[in-house]
Amino acid sequence: MTPVDLLSYLCAALAAMGNALANVMQRKSSLEQPADEPFGLRLLWNLIRSHTWQLGFAGLVGSFVLQAVALGFGQLAAVEPIITLEVPLTLLVASRAFGARLRHTEWTGIFLMTFGMIALVALLRPQPGDETNVGSTVYAAAGGATAATIAALIVLSARGGTVWRTACLGAAAGTSFGLTATFIKETIAQADDRGVIGVVSTWQTYVAIGFGIGGLVLMQWALHVGPLLAAQPGFTLMDPLVSILWGVLVFDETTRSGLWLVPATVGAILVGVGVVVLAHSPLLEALNDSGDGPRTASPAGAGTGPAEPVSRTA
Repeated sequence: MTPVDLLSYLCAALAAMGNALANVMQRKSSLEQPADEPFGLRLLWNLIRSHTWQLGFAGLVGSFVLQAVALGFGQLAAVEPIITLEVPLTLLVASRAFGARLRHTEWTGIFLMTFGMIALVALLRPQPGDETNVGSTVYAAAGGATAATIAALIVLSARGGTVWRTACLGAAAGTSFGLTATFIKETIAQADDRGVIGVVSTWQTYVAIGFGIGGLVLMQWALHVGPLLAAQPGFTLMDPLVSILWGVLVFDETTRSGLWLVPATVGAILVGVGVVVLAHSPLLEALNDSGDGPRTASPAGAGTGPAEPVSRTA
Protein backbone atom coordinates (compact mmCIF):
# COMPACT_ATOMS: atom_id res chain seq x y z
CA MET A 1 0.00 0.00 0.00
CA THR A 2 1.46 3.34 -1.09
CA PRO A 3 1.26 6.68 0.76
CA VAL A 4 -1.14 7.86 -1.95
CA ASP A 5 -3.45 4.94 -1.18
CA LEU A 6 -3.33 5.76 2.52
CA LEU A 7 -4.19 9.41 1.82
CA SER A 8 -7.11 8.32 -0.33
CA TYR A 9 -8.44 5.99 2.38
CA LEU A 10 -8.03 8.66 5.08
CA CYS A 11 -9.96 11.22 3.03
CA ALA A 12 -12.69 8.64 2.38
CA ALA A 13 -12.98 7.91 6.13
CA LEU A 14 -13.22 11.64 6.90
CA ALA A 15 -15.86 11.95 4.17
CA ALA A 16 -17.83 9.22 5.95
CA MET A 17 -17.64 11.32 9.12
CA GLY A 18 -19.06 14.28 7.24
CA ASN A 19 -21.93 12.12 6.02
CA ALA A 20 -22.60 10.92 9.57
CA LEU A 21 -22.80 14.51 10.82
CA ALA A 22 -25.16 15.36 7.98
CA ASN A 23 -27.40 12.35 8.72
CA VAL A 24 -27.90 13.24 12.37
CA MET A 25 -28.11 17.02 12.13
CA GLN A 26 -30.42 17.08 9.11
CA ARG A 27 -32.73 14.51 10.69
CA LYS A 28 -32.85 16.54 13.91
CA SER A 29 -33.64 19.64 11.89
CA SER A 30 -36.44 17.77 10.15
CA LEU A 31 -37.90 16.86 13.55
CA GLU A 32 -38.09 20.54 14.44
CA GLN A 33 -40.59 21.11 11.62
CA PRO A 34 -44.36 20.55 12.01
CA ALA A 35 -45.15 16.88 11.46
CA ASP A 36 -48.05 17.69 9.15
CA GLU A 37 -45.96 19.97 6.91
CA PRO A 38 -45.85 18.39 3.41
CA PHE A 39 -42.52 17.98 1.67
CA GLY A 40 -42.03 20.92 -0.68
CA LEU A 41 -40.32 24.26 -1.24
CA ARG A 42 -41.70 25.78 1.97
CA LEU A 43 -40.32 22.94 4.08
CA LEU A 44 -36.95 23.10 2.30
CA TRP A 45 -36.79 26.85 2.91
CA ASN A 46 -37.51 26.38 6.62
CA LEU A 47 -34.83 23.71 6.84
CA ILE A 48 -32.22 25.86 5.10
CA ARG A 49 -32.81 28.59 7.71
CA SER A 50 -32.19 26.15 10.58
CA HIS A 51 -28.74 26.27 12.22
CA THR A 52 -28.97 22.53 12.85
CA TRP A 53 -29.61 21.86 9.16
CA GLN A 54 -26.78 24.22 8.21
CA LEU A 55 -24.38 22.26 10.41
CA GLY A 56 -25.46 19.07 8.71
CA PHE A 57 -25.12 20.69 5.31
CA ALA A 58 -21.59 21.81 6.20
CA GLY A 59 -20.79 18.18 6.99
CA LEU A 60 -22.23 17.14 3.64
CA VAL A 61 -20.19 19.76 1.74
CA GLY A 62 -17.03 18.74 3.60
CA SER A 63 -17.79 15.12 2.79
CA PHE A 64 -18.24 15.99 -0.88
CA VAL A 65 -14.85 17.74 -1.04
CA LEU A 66 -13.04 14.97 0.85
CA GLN A 67 -14.66 12.32 -1.30
CA ALA A 68 -13.49 14.15 -4.42
CA VAL A 69 -9.93 14.22 -3.06
CA ALA A 70 -10.14 10.52 -2.19
CA LEU A 71 -11.38 9.68 -5.68
CA GLY A 72 -8.60 11.77 -7.17
CA PHE A 73 -5.99 9.60 -5.47
CA GLY A 74 -7.81 6.26 -5.42
CA GLN A 75 -10.25 4.02 -7.27
CA LEU A 76 -14.03 4.00 -7.09
CA ALA A 77 -14.08 0.34 -6.08
CA ALA A 78 -11.80 1.11 -3.10
CA VAL A 79 -12.98 4.54 -1.95
CA GLU A 80 -16.74 4.06 -1.95
CA PRO A 81 -16.84 0.97 0.33
CA ILE A 82 -15.00 3.04 2.94
CA ILE A 83 -17.86 5.54 2.82
CA THR A 84 -20.03 2.84 4.43
CA LEU A 85 -18.28 3.70 7.69
CA GLU A 86 -20.80 6.54 7.95
CA VAL A 87 -23.20 4.09 9.65
CA PRO A 88 -21.11 3.41 12.78
CA LEU A 89 -19.98 7.03 12.73
CA THR A 90 -23.65 8.10 12.64
CA LEU A 91 -24.16 6.09 15.81
CA LEU A 92 -21.18 7.77 17.45
CA VAL A 93 -22.54 11.22 16.58
CA ALA A 94 -26.03 10.24 17.76
CA SER A 95 -24.63 8.91 21.04
CA ARG A 96 -22.93 12.25 21.66
CA ALA A 97 -26.04 14.21 20.69
CA PHE A 98 -28.36 12.24 22.98
CA GLY A 99 -26.02 11.27 25.81
CA ALA A 100 -26.23 7.49 25.28
CA ARG A 101 -23.49 4.86 25.37
CA LEU A 102 -22.77 2.26 22.74
CA ARG A 103 -23.86 -1.20 23.87
CA HIS A 104 -22.45 -4.62 23.06
CA THR A 105 -24.76 -4.95 20.04
CA GLU A 106 -23.60 -1.68 18.55
CA TRP A 107 -19.93 -2.52 19.03
CA THR A 108 -20.54 -5.89 17.38
CA GLY A 109 -22.11 -4.17 14.38
CA ILE A 110 -19.25 -1.68 14.20
CA PHE A 111 -16.71 -4.53 14.25
CA LEU A 112 -18.56 -6.46 11.54
CA MET A 113 -18.78 -3.42 9.29
CA THR A 114 -15.21 -2.29 9.81
CA PHE A 115 -13.66 -5.74 9.45
CA GLY A 116 -15.84 -6.56 6.44
CA MET A 117 -14.99 -3.28 4.71
CA ILE A 118 -11.24 -3.69 5.29
CA ALA A 119 -11.39 -7.29 4.06
CA LEU A 120 -13.39 -6.33 0.97
CA VAL A 121 -11.00 -3.57 -0.12
CA ALA A 122 -7.85 -5.52 0.75
CA LEU A 123 -8.96 -8.72 -0.98
CA LEU A 124 -10.26 -7.07 -4.16
CA ARG A 125 -7.27 -4.68 -4.32
CA PRO A 126 -8.77 -2.44 -7.05
CA GLN A 127 -6.37 -1.08 -9.67
CA PRO A 128 -6.76 2.07 -11.80
CA GLY A 129 -8.95 2.02 -14.88
CA ASP A 130 -9.43 4.50 -17.73
CA GLU A 131 -12.38 6.77 -17.02
CA THR A 132 -11.37 9.35 -19.66
CA ASN A 133 -11.92 7.07 -22.67
CA VAL A 134 -15.43 5.76 -22.07
CA GLY A 135 -17.58 5.78 -25.20
CA SER A 136 -20.80 7.78 -25.40
CA THR A 137 -22.84 4.61 -26.00
CA VAL A 138 -21.52 3.03 -22.81
CA TYR A 139 -22.20 6.21 -20.87
CA ALA A 140 -25.73 6.40 -22.24
CA ALA A 141 -26.49 2.76 -21.40
CA ALA A 142 -24.98 2.79 -17.90
CA GLY A 143 -26.25 6.26 -17.04
CA GLY A 144 -29.72 5.51 -18.37
CA ALA A 145 -29.93 2.28 -16.36
CA THR A 146 -28.83 4.03 -13.17
CA ALA A 147 -31.22 6.95 -13.66
CA ALA A 148 -34.03 4.48 -14.39
CA THR A 149 -33.24 2.71 -11.11
CA ILE A 150 -33.57 6.00 -9.23
CA ALA A 151 -36.90 6.74 -10.94
CA ALA A 152 -38.20 3.22 -10.23
CA LEU A 153 -37.33 3.52 -6.53
CA ILE A 154 -39.18 6.85 -6.32
CA VAL A 155 -42.25 5.30 -7.97
CA LEU A 156 -42.11 2.28 -5.66
CA SER A 157 -41.93 4.59 -2.64
CA ALA A 158 -45.55 5.58 -3.27
CA ARG A 159 -46.80 1.98 -2.96
CA GLY A 160 -46.28 1.18 0.71
CA GLY A 161 -46.23 2.35 4.30
CA THR A 162 -43.88 4.77 6.00
CA VAL A 163 -40.96 2.38 6.44
CA TRP A 164 -41.24 1.12 2.85
CA ARG A 165 -41.43 4.66 1.47
CA THR A 166 -38.45 5.77 3.53
CA ALA A 167 -36.39 2.73 2.53
CA CYS A 168 -37.09 3.27 -1.19
CA LEU A 169 -36.31 6.97 -1.03
CA GLY A 170 -33.14 6.23 0.94
CA ALA A 171 -32.07 3.72 -1.73
CA ALA A 172 -32.84 6.28 -4.45
CA ALA A 173 -30.71 8.88 -2.63
CA GLY A 174 -27.85 6.38 -2.22
CA THR A 175 -28.04 5.48 -5.91
CA SER A 176 -27.93 9.16 -6.84
CA PHE A 177 -24.89 9.75 -4.62
CA GLY A 178 -23.18 6.71 -6.13
CA LEU A 179 -23.75 8.05 -9.63
CA THR A 180 -22.48 11.45 -8.49
CA ALA A 181 -19.26 9.84 -7.29
CA THR A 182 -18.67 8.17 -10.65
CA PHE A 183 -18.95 11.47 -12.53
CA ILE A 184 -16.78 13.23 -9.95
CA LYS A 185 -14.12 10.64 -10.76
CA GLU A 186 -14.27 11.60 -14.44
CA THR A 187 -14.27 15.33 -13.61
CA ILE A 188 -11.12 14.93 -11.50
CA ALA A 189 -9.44 12.99 -14.29
CA GLN A 190 -10.24 15.85 -16.69
CA ALA A 191 -8.81 18.32 -14.16
CA ASP A 192 -5.57 16.34 -14.01
CA ASP A 193 -5.31 16.35 -17.81
CA ARG A 194 -6.51 19.87 -18.71
CA GLY A 195 -6.84 21.83 -15.46
CA VAL A 196 -9.77 24.14 -14.79
CA ILE A 197 -10.73 24.20 -18.47
CA GLY A 198 -11.20 20.45 -18.34
CA VAL A 199 -13.51 20.76 -15.33
CA VAL A 200 -15.79 23.46 -16.76
CA SER A 201 -15.86 22.05 -20.29
CA THR A 202 -16.76 18.44 -19.53
CA TRP A 203 -20.44 17.54 -19.27
CA GLN A 204 -19.76 15.10 -16.44
CA THR A 205 -19.17 18.04 -14.09
CA TYR A 206 -22.70 19.32 -14.54
CA VAL A 207 -24.27 15.88 -14.39
CA ALA A 208 -22.43 15.29 -11.10
CA ILE A 209 -23.79 18.58 -9.73
CA GLY A 210 -27.30 17.72 -10.89
CA PHE A 211 -27.37 14.25 -9.37
CA GLY A 212 -25.64 15.55 -6.23
CA ILE A 213 -28.40 18.10 -5.69
CA GLY A 214 -31.00 15.49 -6.58
CA GLY A 215 -29.50 13.08 -4.05
CA LEU A 216 -29.58 15.79 -1.37
CA VAL A 217 -33.28 16.46 -2.05
CA LEU A 218 -34.07 12.72 -1.99
CA MET A 219 -32.12 12.34 1.24
CA GLN A 220 -34.07 15.14 2.91
CA TRP A 221 -37.32 13.71 1.53
CA ALA A 222 -36.54 10.30 3.01
CA LEU A 223 -35.61 11.79 6.40
CA HIS A 224 -38.83 13.80 6.46
CA VAL A 225 -41.03 10.84 5.55
CA GLY A 226 -39.76 8.33 8.10
CA PRO A 227 -37.07 7.10 10.50
CA LEU A 228 -33.37 7.19 9.82
CA LEU A 229 -33.08 3.45 10.55
CA ALA A 230 -35.24 2.78 7.47
CA ALA A 231 -33.33 5.20 5.24
CA GLN A 232 -29.79 4.43 6.41
CA PRO A 233 -29.27 1.06 4.65
CA GLY A 234 -30.20 2.63 1.32
CA PHE A 235 -28.00 5.68 1.91
CA THR A 236 -25.06 3.48 2.79
CA LEU A 237 -25.20 0.36 0.62
CA MET A 238 -26.46 1.69 -2.71
CA ASP A 239 -23.72 4.33 -2.98
CA PRO A 240 -20.74 1.90 -2.96
CA LEU A 241 -22.67 -0.73 -4.93
CA VAL A 242 -23.34 1.69 -7.79
CA SER A 243 -19.78 3.04 -7.66
CA ILE A 244 -18.17 -0.41 -7.70
CA LEU A 245 -20.32 -1.50 -10.66
CA TRP A 246 -19.41 1.65 -12.58
CA GLY A 247 -15.74 1.35 -11.65
CA VAL A 248 -15.42 -2.24 -12.82
CA LEU A 249 -17.92 -2.38 -15.71
CA VAL A 250 -17.60 1.14 -17.16
CA PHE A 251 -14.22 2.56 -16.10
CA ASP A 252 -12.38 -0.78 -16.45
CA GLU A 253 -10.94 -0.78 -12.95
CA THR A 254 -9.55 -4.23 -12.27
CA THR A 255 -9.88 -6.32 -9.14
CA ARG A 256 -8.68 -9.71 -8.08
CA SER A 257 -10.78 -12.56 -9.41
CA GLY A 258 -11.09 -16.30 -8.99
CA LEU A 259 -10.91 -17.63 -5.44
CA TRP A 260 -10.25 -14.14 -4.11
CA LEU A 261 -13.91 -13.36 -4.74
CA VAL A 262 -15.04 -15.90 -2.12
CA PRO A 263 -13.57 -14.15 0.96
CA ALA A 264 -14.31 -10.76 -0.63
CA THR A 265 -17.98 -11.76 -0.86
CA VAL A 266 -17.89 -12.77 2.80
CA GLY A 267 -16.48 -9.32 3.61
CA ALA A 268 -19.31 -7.66 1.66
CA ILE A 269 -21.87 -9.76 3.52
CA LEU A 270 -20.35 -8.73 6.84
CA VAL A 271 -20.69 -5.10 5.81
CA GLY A 272 -24.37 -5.66 4.98
CA VAL A 273 -25.03 -7.48 8.25
CA GLY A 274 -23.28 -4.72 10.17
CA VAL A 275 -25.43 -2.08 8.46
CA VAL A 276 -28.64 -3.93 9.39
CA VAL A 277 -27.51 -4.41 13.01
CA LEU A 278 -26.53 -0.79 13.45
CA ALA A 279 -29.55 0.60 11.60
CA HIS A 280 -31.79 -1.05 14.23
CA SER A 281 -29.76 0.30 17.15
CA PRO A 282 -31.86 1.78 19.98
CA LEU A 283 -29.45 4.71 19.92
CA LEU A 284 -31.14 5.86 16.72
CA GLU A 285 -34.59 5.88 18.33
CA ALA A 286 -33.97 9.50 19.25
CA LEU A 287 -34.02 10.28 15.52
CA ASN A 288 -37.26 8.40 14.83
CA ASP A 289 -39.80 10.88 16.19
CA SER A 290 -42.50 11.32 13.56
CA GLY A 291 -43.93 14.40 15.26
CA ASP A 292 -46.78 12.68 17.11
CA GLY A 293 -45.31 13.49 20.49
CA PRO A 294 -42.08 12.91 22.33
CA ARG A 295 -40.46 9.55 21.94
CA THR A 296 -38.00 7.93 24.27
CA ALA A 297 -34.44 6.79 23.82
CA SER A 298 -32.46 4.26 25.79
CA PRO A 299 -30.50 5.92 28.57
CA ALA A 300 -26.77 5.69 28.83
CA GLY A 301 -26.88 2.30 30.43
CA ALA A 302 -27.35 -1.09 28.82
CA GLY A 303 -30.94 -0.41 27.88
CA THR A 304 -32.55 -1.17 31.25
CA GLY A 305 -34.41 1.16 33.53
CA PRO A 306 -36.80 3.97 32.68
CA ALA A 307 -36.42 5.72 29.36
CA GLU A 308 -35.66 9.39 29.11
CA PRO A 309 -37.61 11.83 26.94
CA VAL A 310 -35.93 13.01 23.78
CA SER A 311 -35.75 16.69 22.98
CA ARG A 312 -36.93 17.82 19.56
CA THR A 313 -34.46 20.70 19.50
CA ALA A 314 -30.92 20.70 18.18
